[in-house]
Formats: sequence, C-alpha cells, structure tokens
Amino acid sequence: MQAKFFLFLWVLLLASCDVTKQYMKLGNQAYHQGDMDAAANYFYNTLLVKPNNIEAKQALQQSGNIVLQNKFSAFNKYVIEKQDEKAIKQYLACKKYHFRCASVGVELPWVSMYDPIFEDLKNEFVSAQYDLGLMHLNNNKYDQAELVFTNIAEIDPTYKDATVLRLKSILEPLYKHGQKMMELEQYKEAYRDFEKVIKLDQTYKNALNLRDEALKKASIGLGILPVQNQTRSQGFDTRLYQQIVATLVQHKNPFLKVIDRSSLESMLREQSLGMSGIVDPESAAKAGKIIGLKYVLMTAISDLVYEDEGMRKDSILAYEAYSEQIPSQMPNGLPQTITRFKKVKYQDQSQKRRLYYRVFYQLVSTQTGQVVASDVLSEEVSDEVHFASYNGNVNALYPELPIAKSMPPKPTEFREQFNQVKRNIASREDLTQQVCVKIVKIIADDLHIYIDK
Repeated sequence: MQAKFFLFLWVLLLASCDVTKQYMKLGNQAYHQGDMDAAANYFYNTLLVKPNNIEAKQALQQSGNIVLQNKFSAFNKYVIEKQDEKAIKQYLACKKYHFRCASVGVELPWVSMYDPIFEDLKNEFVSAQYDLGLMHLNNNKYDQAELVFTNIAEIDPTYKDATVLRLKSILEPLYKHGQKMMELEQYKEAYRDFEKVIKLDQTYKNALNLRDEALKKASIGLGILPVQNQTRSQGFDTRLYQQIVATLVQHKNPFLKVIDRSSLESMLREQSLGMSGIVDPESAAKAGKIIGLKYVLMTAISDLVYEDEGMRKDSILAYEAYSEQIPSQMPNGLPQTITRFKKVKYQDQSQKRRLYYRVFYQLVSTQTGQVVASDVLSEEVSDEVHFASYNGNVNALYPELPIAKSMPPKPTEFREQFNQVKRNIASREDLTQQVCVKIVKIIADDLHIYIDK
C-alpha cells in the first residue's frame, strides 16, 4: 500500500515537471517575441506549480518588471491627459500586479515617485465623487448614488462614511417602497421589502417594527378541523390530521398561521362556542370568522379498506434446456449435440397487501362562506413481493419454448426473480404512512394556491 502511495506521488511529480517545462518553454517564446504580459503570466503559473523554480523566478523578475513599468507608463500618460479616474485605477492595477508577483516570491522594484501624485489625485477625485453621491441621495436617485459610493469603496474603502452611504442607497429605496406597499395595503410585498432591509441592517429606521406589522396584517389564519371518520377503521383520522398540521407548519410560509385543534378549541371557548357545532361549510365559516380566521379546512374519510392476501404458493410452468447427443447421419461422423427442452415447474411464493382510501376535503373562506377548493381523493397503495425458487438448473430455465431454431428469450425480470434478495412486505403501518403523505401533499399544494396569493 505504501509503495502505491509513493508511486502516486512520483507520477504527480513527473506530471508537474512536464507542466512547468511547457510553461517555461511558452514563456521564453513569448519573451523573445516581445509579449511580456504573456511571458510573465507563464512564469507566474510555473511558480504556482513549482514555487522553488529559480529559473522561473529570474524570468518573472525580468519580464514582470517590464510589465510593471509599462503599467506605470500608462498611469503617467493618464495623469498628463488629466484622465483622473483612469489614472487612479491604473495605479491600483500597478499595486495589484506588484502584489501578485510578490505572492510567488518575486519582489518587483516599486516606483515610489508616483505615490504622492496618486494620493493627490485620489483625494481630489474621491472628495468630488462623495459630494456627487450625496447629491444623488438627496435627489432620491438611489441607483446612481449606489454606483458612486461603490466606486469610492473600490478606490478607498476607508473614506469617510462612503460604505455606510452606499448601504443607505440600497436600503432607502427598499424602505420607501415598503412604506408605499403598506399604504396600498399590499402587506405581503411590504413584508418582503422590510425583510430585505433588516437582513442588511436590523437597526435601519423602524424597519423591524414595520416588518412585524406587515407580517401581522398579511398573515392568513387557517383552522384545521379534526378529520371526520366515516369508516369503521380507527386511528387513521388522527394520523391524517397530524400529518396535515405537520406538513403545513413545516412549509415555513411566513404568512401562514396554522391553528390546530387544541388552539381552535381554546379560541372557540373564549367566544362561548364549541367544536361540535361545526358540521358543515356554513357553520365552519361563521365560527372561523368570529375567531379571526381567513380559511377553515374540513376533511373527511369515507372509505378505508385494507387487504392482505397472505402468503400464496404457485407452481409456474417453464422450460429447462438440456443437451443431448445424437448419432451422426454421415458415415463415420462424430455424434452431434443438440439442445432440447423439457416442461418443468418452479415455485413462486408471493404476498400482496393493499390499502384503498377515499378522502374528501373542503377549504372554506370565512369572508364569503364559499368553498374555494375541494376535491375527492381516491387511490390505492399496495406492495407485492415474489420469491421464486427452482431445484434444477436455474440458468437453463426459460419462460417459453424457442421459435424456429433460435433460443427463446429470457427477460431480465424472469432471471432476476431467482436471485433477488428476500425482503419483507410493507406493513399496514407503512402503507398507512404512504397514504397520509400522498393525501397531504395534494391538499397542501392546493391550499398554497390560495395562501400565496
């Protein structure tokens, strides 16, 4: 194992050597062609792979110095032409290039005579940009203000409160839009605006209070009534109800406030009402409106049938191939081998369980008393297992006889039934859980059409 590890390292070393040789070759070619930028880049990449390559360091020292001087020449040109912003950004490009070479161990000579020129240009330019940004802010031109303060941050991140003002140029339009949405009673939009503000700055004005107010006004109270059980089966209604509540709560919709049975009973008692009086959409709407809900969900199970066929054993007809020698019809010929088939039976043990359900639900609006969504959900879920066995040669077993002189087909599923790993059939508990998940997913998807409006 250790030998393999060292072999792997040796292969990596050889590969890196090949790469660096190629980089050095290309770098030298570019250097002799006068393309210093490309040459320096190849030498730099060589040092990234092999930091102690002396030849690459010397080559980068020479070519990189020429590149840096050219960058300074461009800086000087912009200064003479009074293109202040270009000059400032060119100087910063010089510093970035100097740092890049230093990161691989090559320290290029720095032309310090340009430093005071840069400082004067920077201070004058940034000061003017700062005033321009303030003017845009005062004129509510937030997009333009953000661009200006972003530009300042790139040149001098520590300049006055430019970073704070840049943040303000982002926050203020969001904040004002949220206020406008509050006035228009578009509380969900307002909540989203204030939420964005708070994520950037929790202390910005009174965004936190406005967000909470918007959320309160945008929230939709949804009462989940107990599932009515119209079957003889016990327990499924409770399980389905718990699944509905859990799924809706886990959806994490900020505007959905799920009111479960215990909360409903408590709220109804405060109004001298009882759960037993809610028997139809009309009574559900009235009760829900009194306690401040927007919707009430009513669900009923009309059918629930569980069947277990038990273990079943079947003998299934198949054909086993075997070889047989027959005398040759030619004088002094060798015997011939032919394939024949015989009828056989293999054993198949199977078991099947199924659960059929029929569930009806209604989403009632407490504002109108109307049923805004309803459906009848019916389906069956089942599980079936088969275990096939044969005492003879399974590999020679075929489900049918050959056609003409061709061997009969042997489907993959036919072969695999003799090799499959034995597993337990799904229990009634498992099938019940599958049913609950299916039902609740459909109901939840329908509900959120109205909740997300």
